[in-house]
Amino acid sequence: MKKPAPKENNTQASKPKKRNIAIGRYIIPIATALVVVIVSAAAITLRNRTSTTPQNVAAQPSPTVLPPNIIPLPSPDYRSNNSIEAVLHSRRTKREIKPDQLSLKQLGQMLWAAQGVTTDWGGRTSPSAKSTYPLTIYFVVNNVDKLENGVYQYIPGDRVPAHQVTPIKLADFKDQIFKITNDYSLKEPPVMAIVAGNMAKMADAYGGVPHTKEVYLEAGHASENMYLQAESLKLGMVVISTFDAAKIRDLLSIPVKDELIYLIPIGYPVE
Repeated sequence: MKKPAPKENNTQASKPKKRNIAIGRYIIPIATALVVVIVSAAAITLRNRTSTTPQNVAAQPSPTVLPPNIIPLPSPDYRSNNSIEAVLHSRRTKREIKPDQLSLKQLGQMLWAAQGVTTDWGGRTSPSAKSTYPLTIYFVVNNVDKLENGVYQYIPGDRVPAHQVTPIKLADFKDQIFKITNDYSLKEPPVMAIVAGNMAKMADAYGGVPHTKEVYLEAGHASENMYLQAESLKLGMVVISTFDAAKIRDLLSIPVKDELIYLIPIGYPVE
């Protein structure tokens, strides 16, 4: 008589199954949490990237980057402690100018007085026939804070005020200018302004008919503004109209289109 076959030990076989079921219970929550973390990280990365898109950057005003040869001037002042009547009463020509340094602010205020833009349609501090504005103000720096010695051009702006300067030729011209002019007022001023006029530009405004008189009159308007501004700033100046324009032009590399009208030394007057 055969003995019955021994029964399998179901207790031992069921243990791995229970262990697998227990592990499975933990894998699903862990995997879910991992997916949430990955999705969240991706969303944060995408948000950071989209925050620098051109659309969002446009909402922030970007700084104006000027070309390296353009130098902005400090904003001009529109008020002072001097009345127009006071400076008219005390205005005098000062022929003896000290070599003492001027600030960029003082220089900018003088240039603005001559040709600064004051309206949204391009009007300037000086009147101009047919709003032509044929004048250009050049200036030679001998001793101005933050500017190298040399010749510069004032950029007033067109319809929008620019109030900037640009260098034309950097060098020390003081001795050469004095040698050409033999004028003691030009021996060592910190700044020498040059009022120049484009005669062809004014003629174009009159249909091709020359109107040089209007250009010379406008140079007088601009120079008188500078006289009054200098008086307000306690500076001195003198307008010089007799000089060898060809030699000054060649020395300073001023364009042929601009006729030199005045040389104006500016600085602290010798009392």
